[in-house]
Amino acid sequence: MSLFPVAFALGLTTVLTYIVLRKLYPKWVKKQAQKKLESRLFPQGYQQKSEVLKTFRSFTGERFSDEDILEYFFKIKGLQTVDINTRTNYWVKKYLFSPTSIKLNYFEQVKFYETFLNYPVKTGNENRSFFKPDKFAREKVKTNRAPQMSNHLA
Repeated sequence: MSLFPVAFALGLTTVLTYIVLRKLYPKWVKKQAQKKLESRLFPQGYQQKSEVLKTFRSFTGERFSDEDILEYFFKIKGLQTVDINTRTNYWVKKYLFSPTSIKLNYFEQVKFYETFLNYPVKTGNENRSFFKPDKFAREKVKTNRAPQMSNHLA
């Protein structure tokens, strides 16, 4: 029996597996995840998306394409808005933990975080918060710890 057909089949399988895993699988993950993230990060649709692109282009000096900008935005803001510890879509989790294709310099990163720190704005969460900062304001807290502390000095 000749080993040539077995070696040929094994080689062909290896090449096809490599092509699928290195080239096609990341594109498929990106496509599936961006659908989910786009509906979550841009609830108002195309207008909101174009405003983000315009703002991003302004502080990067239009160095990047729209696709690269959106990928960076989806990955950074997706990691901040999607709770990974709960049940999350497989494609979104896989996409968010992959590296971004563009790298911003320090000043662009700072500008990005200043601009998009509280994006997207969540409505209705103020009433459901269990932490009320005014309850713990310094003016309202009165303690008489000074006499207690002076007793324990010696």
